[in-house]
Amino acid sequence: MPYNYYRQCPANHYPYVIQPGDTLYNISRRLEVSIQRIIASNPGINPYYLKVGQIICIPACPPNYTSRIIQPGDTLYKISREYNVSVESILDANPGIDPNYLRVGQRLCIPPSNSESENCEKTTSAMQDDIDVLKNESTVQKTHESNYRNSTQTTTTATVTERQIRFNAVNVAFSGNYSGHYTSGKSYPYYADASSGGQRGINVRDNFGVWHSFNYRVPLT
Repeated sequence: MPYNYYRQCPANHYPYVIQPGDTLYNISRRLEVSIQRIIASNPGINPYYLKVGQIICIPACPPNYTSRIIQPGDTLYKISREYNVSVESILDANPGIDPNYLRVGQRLCIPPSNSESENCEKTTSAMQDDIDVLKNESTVQKTHESNYRNSTQTTTTATVTERQIRFNAVNVAFSGNYSGHYTSGKSYPYYADASSGGQRGINVRDNFGVWHSFNYRVPLT
């Protein structure tokens, strides 16, 4: 009697019923999934003893990838334009594929579009350009850069939150949202102002090369 049972496959997998003559090798070739991925998706499976009627789980595309079935007239270039990804990234996501011989009905895994990352990089670059312009127009920033640009003295940011920032150079928490300007645990160039009447300060250059002044009072003794 054929070996058969119900099996619930995890997300991003689909069930496959073993047919007479099936081996993991011909299943992997037919469904275009590596043997290693099939075995990893079916803990305890005996790859040398498959039973007719047995249900195994076949991994579909990785998370955030899109399953794409080849249609008549498709080329990798056409598909790459459709999903806004590079041909190279499609080849990397589908090892063993022959870019010059795509079969109708063949399944490809399309990686996530990199447009969001590219837009973020362009936005950051534009922000840096604006900051550079402002720095050149600011007398304070020009003075800081002229006097302390080559300073090797650095301080590490102990904490950076939306409410306060703390530097290891002084045991003081400064109020303000400096998220994005500074990264927790990173070192930054700084210099300390001269003490005057219990008033002190440090000046620290941020991720964009902008100098910020932080003032605090020291209790008089």
